Amino acid sequence: MKKYSVSFRVIKLFLISCFVSGYTFSQNSYEFASVLPVQGTVLNTTEQQHFGTYDGSTAQLKYEVNGQGIFVHTINIQAISKETIRETGQYFVRNEHIFGVTEDSIPCVFQDDNYYFGVRNSVQLTGEGIENKLVQNGDGSYILNFRSEFGFIPSLLEFRNNQLTISYFDYDSEGKLFKKIREKQVIESKDTQLTTVVLQPTLKEWQKISRKELFGEAQVFRKL
Repeated sequence: MKKYSVSFRVIKLFLISCFVSGYTFSQNSYEFASVLPVQGTVLNTTEQQHFGTYDGSTAQLKYEVNGQGIFVHTINIQAISKETIRETGQYFVRNEHIFGVTEDSIPCVFQDDNYYFGVRNSVQLTGEGIENKLVQNGDGSYILNFRSEFGFIPSLLEFRNNQLTISYFDYDSEGKLFKKIREKQVIESKDTQLTTVVLQPTLKEWQKISRKELFGEAQVFRKL
């Protein structure tokens, strides 16, 4: 069967990479040993007033916030060849919809002897049993701590004026922002030349870190 797809694992890794824009492009990579803000309380989800679905500039990516947690919805573009549909009984096409991929029919487009369609996927980012941790950072502001190999990688979520703004973890190539953090663990990789620095700031050290320097480029999602 000739079928093209992007795996669920690849989608999840892509989403995490979006939150760590500076993570792999410096001499050292940085993680935090514990969740941020320091001494914050871990939550499953946000305040109820922020519940809803938030849409970005692309229709293939939406965020949903509800009582169970925060979810990201993506569309996985797939293709099945005309030959595959003809030779197997698993799929069939009628009225520009393909049947047999999921429980429901899916709109499809025929091009270059392939039927292209989009399958919706969902990834839960926070909530009960999820390794990522959400901590409130102020009024309408939260830090989403993504579980990493040695600790957590933070991102900033802010809810303002019916918008969700997501700012990604970023830092200068030399990590000057973290020089004043005394407790840190340096981990050398045996397989690569990458060095991971795991930071453990105190409350005072955390309060001195500039949020503008810690979180760089942002994306805006509008509430539907």
